[in-house]
Amino acid sequence: MQVSDRFNKGIKMKFGICYNVDYQAEVHGSPADYYESILDQCVLLEELGFDSAWFSEHHSGPYSFGNPALMIATAATRTRRLKLGTGVSLLPLHHPIVLSEEYAMLDQLTGGRLEYGVGRGYLLHEYPWLNIPLDESAPRYREALDFIIQAWTTKGKMSFEGEFFKVDGYKPFPNVVQQPMPRIFASAVSAESFAYAASKNLDIGVAIFVPGMNELLPGYIAEYESALADHGFARSDRQVMGITQMYCAEDPEEALAEGCRYAENYFKFFGTTMIESGGPNPVAEYMMQVKASGLNDLNQTLFGTPEELSTRSSGCAGI
Repeated sequence: MQVSDRFNKGIKMKFGICYNVDYQAEVHGSPADYYESILDQCVLLEELGFDSAWFSEHHSGPYSFGNPALMIATAATRTRRLKLGTGVSLLPLHHPIVLSEEYAMLDQLTGGRLEYGVGRGYLLHEYPWLNIPLDESAPRYREALDFIIQAWTTKGKMSFEGEFFKVDGYKPFPNVVQQPMPRIFASAVSAESFAYAASKNLDIGVAIFVPGMNELLPGYIAEYESALADHGFARSDRQVMGITQMYCAEDPEEALAEGCRYAENYFKFFGTTMIESGGPNPVAEYMMQVKASGLNDLNQTLFGTPEELSTRSSGCAGI
């Protein structure tokens, strides 16, 4: 994962790890051992100078975390500087009162280190499991996001009148530490989603290893920057986060071979999970057969030596 700030003096890169992983008992031991190893890694990330650690949400057995807020809260007790985020929090699957309160508490407990990634998810079976109509995914996402932003920026009581969520006289508690609110990284995979994030003055989170993103992303970012300006927002205040696989080694051949091996294992898992969730689709089929070396040639994955990666990362898929 990398985040870029485009300032007048160039691009400032930040690096973090996104834990969107699957638990395997034969590899990780007990669930408690699995969580403990991730928390130990967070301590090491801070020692090594990484900027952030992110925890994903899913409700599909041992994949990701059923409650990423618990991971953030625990990681916060073991670190002091590391930013801690969600990659992502699935807004349509929850009532926004619960999310706004839960993550405002985390901003307090972390001393203002929360970075809030939001999205709709891609595992379609999670919606009927949680009794949420799939065709309501997009409007629930946007309405929940509006509610959370209002709750985090309101002092005193608030009212909200939406299609799905209605409150009157609600008093948000606690207030967030970061002002006017923590950064919100909106997941974006299309020109429409980039424009929507710009209209709300939000940061962007994008998976750069998905099909065609190397060609599409530079245009998406240009449209995002233009839309920010159209709405009167400063681009220098915003960040673009790219999520992809990275493997670094002193030996370039080792970096490529090992990076491809691990990335393709994940791609196949990713595609299989999508098919099991909602049946065959072009993205799932692509992920089942894509070659990581080809993506590496296109800067959609990053495998190489420290020297190579320090140069390539700034141009990764056009970020």
